[in-house]
Amino acid sequence: MSTRRSSPRVSGWLRDALRSSSLDGYPSCQALRWALYGTKGLEEPSVRLSPADWPDGDPCTISVEIDFSHTLVSAVGGRTLTKETRFMLKREVIERPTGDNPNREQERINLYEKTDRGSTPINGPEARLAQMLPVEMLDIFFTDGDSALTFISAQLGETTKRDQVKEAIRSLLGLGLLERVLKRIKNGHSAVNRKISRQTSSDELAEVSTKLQDARDEQTEVSDSVDDLHRQIENMNRKLSTVQRDLRRALEAGSYEQLSHQRETFKAQLSSAMDDDWKLQKRHQQLFENELLSWSMLDPILRKGYELLDKLNAQGVIPKAAVPVLKERLYLELCICGADLSEGSDARNHVMTLVEEQRAIDATTEQLSSLYYQAKGEIETWDTAETTWHGLLADLQRDRVAAQERYEVANRELQSVEAKLGDIDEEEIESKYQNEKFLQSSLRQKNHQLDRREAKFLELEERIKDLTRQQTRLRRADQKVAGLNAELSVLQDLDGIVGGALDDMHKTYLQRVSTRMNELFLDMIGADPSQGAIFQGAHITPDYSIVVETKDNRTLNPDHEVNGASQRALTFAFIWALTEVSGVVAPRVIDTPLGMMSGNVKRRVLTTVAAPARENEIDRQVVLFLTQSEIANTEDIIDDRVGTIVTLTKTDDFPADLVNDPQPDRPEIRVCMCNHRQFCVACQRKNSGEFDLQYRSS
Repeated sequence: MSTRRSSPRVSGWLRDALRSSSLDGYPSCQALRWALYGTKGLEEPSVRLSPADWPDGDPCTISVEIDFSHTLVSAVGGRTLTKETRFMLKREVIERPTGDNPNREQERINLYEKTDRGSTPINGPEARLAQMLPVEMLDIFFTDGDSALTFISAQLGETTKRDQVKEAIRSLLGLGLLERVLKRIKNGHSAVNRKISRQTSSDELAEVSTKLQDARDEQTEVSDSVDDLHRQIENMNRKLSTVQRDLRRALEAGSYEQLSHQRETFKAQLSSAMDDDWKLQKRHQQLFENELLSWSMLDPILRKGYELLDKLNAQGVIPKAAVPVLKERLYLELCICGADLSEGSDARNHVMTLVEEQRAIDATTEQLSSLYYQAKGEIETWDTAETTWHGLLADLQRDRVAAQERYEVANRELQSVEAKLGDIDEEEIESKYQNEKFLQSSLRQKNHQLDRREAKFLELEERIKDLTRQQTRLRRADQKVAGLNAELSVLQDLDGIVGGALDDMHKTYLQRVSTRMNELFLDMIGADPSQGAIFQGAHITPDYSIVVETKDNRTLNPDHEVNGASQRALTFAFIWALTEVSGVVAPRVIDTPLGMMSGNVKRRVLTTVAAPARENEIDRQVVLFLTQSEIANTEDIIDDRVGTIVTLTKTDDFPADLVNDPQPDRPEIRVCMCNHRQFCVACQRKNSGEFDLQYRSS
């Protein structure tokens, strides 16, 4: 897939990453994810990183280097302070692949802080990277447009989608510290409850405290299982997205039956073009035997002779009729002047002498007359003919060129179809179908388990509240645990304060994100509620569900009642709103963001996601991996917003799509500096003419 890489307002780190990455044939967005997050950043960690044609058992070194800067923003004394630090990151691993098994060794990661005095290695690079870009932000800042519906995907259960939204807000607001404090408070609850069970003289209080502790322990266990199910579902969803994406790409060429039919069609077109060309060759030969060729070659000379004969005719020289007239007079024995022409008369003898003289002259005149009338008829026929020999030749040449073009098109299409047929593995496609069904079934089961575990969590929550009330009543009546009562009261107060603060922050920021998401979504799809648009808005409910509102006060299910382009716009609007409200600054990397979009929606989405920072905002970075089809009709926006552009070309797209044979040792992705309006020898594709691209010399 040859893609244009448009990176509005991006600094040089992406370009350096692309050039230094040795993940040949691997999506560059994935290369960045792997560099920053390791295997946790891969859609499918078990898939080999080494090239597919790498010899089994041979060591393959995979490495990615990124030069980047990190800006730390802090508030001191009412002032906003920023500190920018430059880093160089290198992640490397060796694989010795065997079939689909990567046989991957331990990853090596080095992080260096770059200063004017040189580079200083950072101890604990993974922890430092996690501070700058926590793994929870992965789907926020690195998005695959083909599976950009993480928060509204139909493959996820309602509970999981709500949790995805809640988790995204939680991670970007940096609420981890408060959550850890709350967990320690709950652990304190457990310790005090154990003491109460041991020290109380009341069997009832001991029993209630034990039940309360058991309920809390069970709730912790359920909570852990819920978290585990979330991780399993997230992992399954990533696998499903990968399988579905690979299946789509495998089917983009078409089914084997369809391509086989196309191959036979193009073979028939090729044979027809060859037959037509052979017939035209025969016609070409026959054209040189055509009488029109003689006329075409003799026309100037014939016309010159005819012009002379025509002049003789005009002068009365031809045709001659004197001999017949004189013979008639001799027969009548009377001259036209009235003289006697009877036998033996001098006048008759004179006329007979004239007849003999005229006989000699008329032999030549008769030939000229005959030639004149014959030439006149032929020339009239020639002048009134529907075509000339040169006209027939021009028509024939045009037909031969058309036949040759049909031959070339059919031959090119045949080669393309045969190349696609060569890429199709019916068993692999069927395997992907079965894998997709298995994952979908597993997801449904896991979501069902998750729903039951969360229901159990809520049930335990109510049970804990009830037991807590009983314990409080019994504790107050037991003086032996008076000290513990005070300690437990403090813990309960802290629990209420910290838990309440977390809830308030979630609700406050939830409303801000919801409001900003609605503004961005309406801008992207071009909907004006005041003008009666179908989409009146979108918001996030208190239980973290994303819904779309219509003009008749209905809510739409984004999974099934919102088209693909609007689904992507809704997801991007949520991500953009979330990052704006949280104030977290990081690159936003999106692969194929404008897929399933066209027209003004595509232009508005691109305008929004590539917009420069507003006043008082820190400049943001947006990195877009775009195909030429996505770029079409947005060139002017890219002209205005772009900072750096490179073009990535996959070499094994030859001969199906690439014009020139890259002749690689093995399939790889090559980088050229063509922008979105150019092509060169390395990236020229057979459909480059459709996009009005200009040739760029190397």
